[in-house]
Amino acid sequence: MKLAIIKEFIKSPTTVGTIMPSSSYLADAITSSIGLENADVVVEIGPGSGAFTGHILYKLKKGSKFLMIELNRDFYDRLKKKYPDLKIINDTAENLTQLLLSEGITRADVIISGLPWAVFSSSLQISILKQVHNCLVDGGRFATYAYFQGCFLPSGKRFRKTLKDYFSDVQRSDLVVKNFPLAYVYRCIK
Repeated sequence: MKLAIIKEFIKSPTTVGTIMPSSSYLADAITSSIGLENADVVVEIGPGSGAFTGHILYKLKKGSKFLMIELNRDFYDRLKKKYPDLKIINDTAENLTQLLLSEGITRADVIISGLPWAVFSSSLQISILKQVHNCLVDGGRFATYAYFQGCFLPSGKRFRKTLKDYFSDVQRSDLVVKNFPLAYVYRCIK
């Protein structure tokens, strides 16, 4: 999978955002303390190589609906092969509301993102965060991550501020040092 990520990064660095898959330590950090064990509906946006997916499935309560949205066609095809029984949609998170409604879902309890926020324009960050916010139940939770170095870039600083504009509570984890690159997890509550 590492070679597939490198290949996709070279083809489209502004949508893939990394050359390495996330570590199991980051996957555990992003799926902890966000209520997966009590959630009825969980959505993963930008699962990429699926580094978080196995951790989500392990923590998900029995009978929950789980939906993944992946824009990159190569990653989508790989995820469909790896998880043939899961609902995976090849589309953009900018269409999240419409995509959930097409599946008979009005709101999600938890949304987990593997999207590369620091490489997105301000308008794209806002567009997707509006969708995430609108698709969460009141008190719903959103988790995403940011690479250490990205937090100091103008787009990374803007992203953190924008999170605070959309969510009532935004917490940043301790630095996940057993990941390359080093990363923080943002846990947000609507």
